[in-house]
Amino acid sequence: MTSPAAARSGARAAVEPLYVFGSNMQGEHTEGHAAVAARFHQAKTGEAEGRTGNAYAIPYRDPHMRLLPLREIAQHVENCKAYAETHRVAVLQVARFACEKGAFSDAEIANLFRKVPPNCVLPAVWQRILETSRPVRIMIYDPAGRLLGAEWQALLGRYLALNLPLWGVSGAELISAGGARNVVATDAAARHLGLKHKVVGENPAYYGAQSAIAAEMKAVWSSTHLLSITDPDQTAQPAHVRVLTYATRDGLDCDDLYPGMFD
Repeated sequence: MTSPAAARSGARAAVEPLYVFGSNMQGEHTEGHAAVAARFHQAKTGEAEGRTGNAYAIPYRDPHMRLLPLREIAQHVENCKAYAETHRVAVLQVARFACEKGAFSDAEIANLFRKVPPNCVLPAVWQRILETSRPVRIMIYDPAGRLLGAEWQALLGRYLALNLPLWGVSGAELISAGGARNVVATDAAARHLGLKHKVVGENPAYYGAQSAIAAEMKAVWSSTHLLSITDPDQTAQPAHVRVLTYATRDGLDCDDLYPGMFD
């Protein structure tokens, strides 16, 4: 399957990192990050390991979809590291894999990547496991832009003051993607609270019409936590369900911010 960008005749796709994902030994890239690799990055069906298109597969399940032993996965990870070492011009974006329910822990898989070349970038959740002093990175989902209000900014300040000691960190960074109201509100809150704020922009030259969804996925990958600012009594909206699905798949801690939560 080709990416939306590749399907656009005559269009030069903007550069994206090489997408590293977990695969099975059949090379059936139909679920989770493997499906993302096939859909957006031209990962080739039937290729269980190595680079195809703008993707790199690391096997962690056998042809019968059973988990490989950790020592075997470790060897495949070493192969990926060797590729990164000999292709320093490329940036490798490693997606979280082998940590779904019934598989390995994040610590077990993250530790396989403890020593990687500098052009190999791990998901924020694994980065914090390997370096616990890193600040938490909180993706803000605020489609209504409520963080523009002083009372909501104060509420976010209370939330951080309570939770940062529990997380064992002294600082936090905010991450945003999506609509302008969400980004502007998150930026206002970050400036008010003296926090760093990273905006994950869209890349329509590469992702085409799916660039907004791709930006959401990258924002989740860049984060350790998801904080949703929505009406608890409101029926979940499709966009919110989508972001929550990505966040759960990527191992983020998910929470809600709402008035009265500290009463």
